[in-house]
Amino acid sequence: MATLNPATAAHGRLASTPAPRRSRCTWGLARGLAAAVLLTACNPSPPPDDAFLTRAERTDYRETSSYADVVDFLERAAAASPMVHYTTYGYTTEGRALPLAVVGDVGDPSPANVRASGKTVVYLQGNIHAGEVCGKEALQMLLRDLLAGRHGAWRESMVLLVAPIYNADGNERVTLTNRGRQHGPVGGMGQRPNAQGYDLNRDHMKLESSEARSVARLFGSYDPHVAVDLHTTNGTQHAYHLTYSPPLHPNTPAA
Repeated sequence: MATLNPATAAHGRLASTPAPRRSRCTWGLARGLAAAVLLTACNPSPPPDDAFLTRAERTDYRETSSYADVVDFLERAAAASPMVHYTTYGYTTEGRALPLAVVGDVGDPSPANVRASGKTVVYLQGNIHAGEVCGKEALQMLLRDLLAGRHGAWRESMVLLVAPIYNADGNERVTLTNRGRQHGPVGGMGQRPNAQGYDLNRDHMKLESSEARSVARLFGSYDPHVAVDLHTTNGTQHAYHLTYSPPLHPNTPAA
């Protein structure tokens, strides 16, 4: 189904913070990471035994992953490889733990150890609007590709913080009408706001939601160089497969 194909339906929003070392991060890295996440879902390569198929793939893209599906996927990925570490970084308004996979050659996935590794730290987030399902599925597929040995060079230089399901409460409020103009999944999708009715993409200043406070703490502890926030269009066609916006904060370094 076209809407679940991130090459035609998803876009990344790239962000950085004004710490001086960010000036070493190039737009090429950010664009390349976003493209890799989205194109992974266009041409996935699951293991022969299909052990890590997402719910979307198992249902021929008629359904999207539930919160339990994502947690199970990340936990099994961590059990399958020493380079994947499963943890959580906070809680939703309704008390769901926010799952996070720390991926890279770091024996200790703690924030202090990740920062001390000297590697580029990249935060990948999906599902801030729970009806926009593509990023959530694409991040699971990317994790599967990493388990299969693809993108091996990333392990030399990067640590990935993979957070596929940021608006977990909204994800569980599945109806067929949450995004009426979106072409699928036909089994329904979650809602745009969180359980409080807040648009989490508008809560980075006041931090009124538990989710926003949780991700703010994650940024304060892991201090990522690059953040990629994955969104989905309403199934519309665009001139480019990957659309993105630059960092908009006036203190963001130009480089």
